[in-house]
Amino acid sequence: MIRKLLSILLLNVLTVCAVHAGDLRKLFIDMPDSIMPTLTRSERMDFLDYLDSGMKARVRNKLGGESVMTSFSDNSITVMTSQSGRLEMVLFPFKRGRNLICIIRTVTARFEDSRLSFYNEDWTPVDSRKLIALPQFEDYLTKEALKQDSLPELKEQSLLRLQSATAVDGGLEFRYTSLDYIGEDADRFKSWFKTEPVKYDWNGKRFRMKK
Repeated sequence: MIRKLLSILLLNVLTVCAVHAGDLRKLFIDMPDSIMPTLTRSERMDFLDYLDSGMKARVRNKLGGESVMTSFSDNSITVMTSQSGRLEMVLFPFKRGRNLICIIRTVTARFEDSRLSFYNEDWTPVDSRKLIALPQFEDYLTKEALKQDSLPELKEQSLLRLQSATAVDGGLEFRYTSLDYIGEDADRFKSWFKTEPVKYDWNGKRFRMKK
């Protein structure tokens, strides 16, 4: 009886995973071209065909360069859209059994910088302000740094503030990537910044920063 019950539970888990994987594939193919303008629907289908064939998922993009799908799981896809660009598509369980689509576009030049956007399963945009309060400059600083008299000086020198984002373990992580733009004082202020990323959990309605 116990063995039968375990078999049923395992089957249910596999079924759920398969549904999520199927949903992800369809959503990726149906993605509006405006979200990934360098790749057409046909090229997105080619990615999945290559994966199914056990081949490396790489295609020629509209700019004449190469785009590579670097990861594919039940709820996320990562594509290096160019030598200096990355796109992550991640599904988070949302309302009434549907998924929230999170798109993370990252410029991967000298310092990474990310932009997030959110969509329903029909690709209608969802206002990000209803879903997440993005990290502020102070969120990257240690408690000791916040007490320093030189903090206004650091803020002034850090006017250009970049942060990279990625999806990890059912949530999001953000890292401050602008420190080197400070210039010759970067080493002086380096210890003021947290070594760990700023982490967010997803509760089904909003992303909440972990304290």
